[in-house]
Amino acid sequence: MNKFKKSKFLILIFVLVLTTSGLLMTTYSTWLVTNTANLVSMVDGLVAKPFNFIAARKADLTDLLHTYKENELLKKSLYSLEEKSNQADSLKDENKQLRQLLEMKDIAANRTSLAADVIARTPASWRNELTVNAGSDKQVNANMLVVANGGLVGSVEQVASHSSRVNLLTNKENTDNISVSIKTGSKVVYGIITGYSEEKSAFIISQLNSADQIKNGDKVTTSGLGAYTAADIPVGEVSAMSEGDDHLTKKIYVKPSADLSDIRVVMLVGT
Repeated sequence: MNKFKKSKFLILIFVLVLTTSGLLMTTYSTWLVTNTANLVSMVDGLVAKPFNFIAARKADLTDLLHTYKENELLKKSLYSLEEKSNQADSLKDENKQLRQLLEMKDIAANRTSLAADVIARTPASWRNELTVNAGSDKQVNANMLVVANGGLVGSVEQVASHSSRVNLLTNKENTDNISVSIKTGSKVVYGIITGYSEEKSAFIISQLNSADQIKNGDKVTTSGLGAYTAADIPVGEVSAMSEGDDHLTKKIYVKPSADLSDIRVVMLVGT
């Protein structure tokens, strides 16, 4: 009986020791696992930071590259649209000038006339001259007047085989002496285009045979007298009057009918 009690007591102690050891081992294992996991997580975070930074920068660079490429495509598209818009505007302007030349066809009826394109007009001589692609091969001669944008713009000055140089009326040194007529009421006054005023943006007409009845708004056309025999080509309208340089005669200023700033096509008119 005593041996049985001792054995039972020993077994109980063994179970208690085993249980306690198990509990202790379980707690230590949990602590060990937890702290190990925390350490691994911390190390993983430290190691991952540089890679995460590089990945973020890579994403930023990729976005920047995509943005740059997109901007380049947009610029090209915008340039293409602007180019097409400019071409369309240029064609509209040229068509407008061509329509104005067609309207001038009636004035050029029964006269020698031909259309030509402007092929040269340099900034240095913009107000003085231009070159067209018609010459002696098309019977151009130095007694022809040049019409564009609804009115007289100049006269043929020099003729080559395939081109001609045009002297513009805005040339301050114009000595072509084109004869004009001013219709004022029931009377017609004659004069000569002798220059151009940049200040007034007007032709200067002097050598008037009379100036008493001339008033602002009177229409001015070519007279057909002198070397240039093409008559009734619109020149402009009277915008002002003043005394001549000799204080004895008068001169008038005529606002041009034509826009001389942008000339692309012209009509050459002769006898």
